[in-house]
Amino acid sequence: MSRVSENSSVHAINYAVGKTKGKVEDLQLKGSTLKRVSKPSDDPVGNVELLAIRSQNIDAGQYLRNLGFAQTQLSFTENVLEEMTDLLVKAKELAIGQASSIYSPEIRQGVSKEIHQIRQQVLSLANKRMGNRYLFAGQKVLTRPFDQHGKYMGDTNKINIEINKDVYVPININGHELFYSKAKGPVDKSQVDLKPTEIDLNPEIAVMRKPASIEPEAVPASVFDELRALENALLTDNPQIIQGLLERMDDSIERMVSHRTEIGALTNTISNAETNIEKTKLLNEAHKSKIEDADVTELFGDLQKEQNVLKATYRASSNLMNTSLMDFLK
Repeated sequence: MSRVSENSSVHAINYAVGKTKGKVEDLQLKGSTLKRVSKPSDDPVGNVELLAIRSQNIDAGQYLRNLGFAQTQLSFTENVLEEMTDLLVKAKELAIGQASSIYSPEIRQGVSKEIHQIRQQVLSLANKRMGNRYLFAGQKVLTRPFDQHGKYMGDTNKINIEINKDVYVPININGHELFYSKAKGPVDKSQVDLKPTEIDLNPEIAVMRKPASIEPEAVPASVFDELRALENALLTDNPQIIQGLLERMDDSIERMVSHRTEIGALTNTISNAETNIEKTKLLNEAHKSKIEDADVTELFGDLQKEQNVLKATYRASSNLMNTSLMDFLK
């Protein structure tokens, strides 16, 4: 015959009460947060999925910040390109008007001053910054891309930004591809025999006259060289040079429009990526809710049941602990 000591009974009661109280407290905690999974042991497999979802949401937040920065830079660049296109179109209109021989040298000298101002405005736009970052310097964003003569000081690298897992898009246009012709590089001044005129009407530039023997290949290849050549042709009253520059100016304008189209396509790509990320976040939240959130009806039903069990345990324990030695002797 086995003997049950008072110590054994006390330990059994404490274990039963502690276990029931633990269940009640756990259910009360879930009831206060309405979360079925509050610690990994509640659902180990579901917890792994929750960690993956949280990681994806953190990545999505960074991708959205990247998209916001890219959208801002592209919008800023598009506005600058629009202004430059308008200036080049205006310069071309003036060149077309002065390409005939009906205007006097005095009128062309007045137009040359306007072309000079257009060139200065284009140069200012070429050195445009967003914050402290130059737009058209390639990856050398802290280096001024063009000097006062229009010489390019940046590089030809692209700035790529990640907008989704292993998906990168370029967010900049370097000044060389934008302002220089792809067909021909910058003109070699040593191959062009230009002689100064007797009267320099603008001390800021060297007034040159182009001899008739120069080949078409010697036409300046950058936007700034084209505008400078146009200014010089106006000052020297040379409509033949003006006519020769019209085609190159058309190429420059077309290049600006082409890059604006490219920026528009990138903007659409960014907008689509942003929409897809937002949809993915919604799907992740729905899946997370299925794993993590508690069934309120089931939860409070279980809580009520465990509270009743706890009350019954207290009553049984009270009756057992109140038993005296005389009760055992009866």
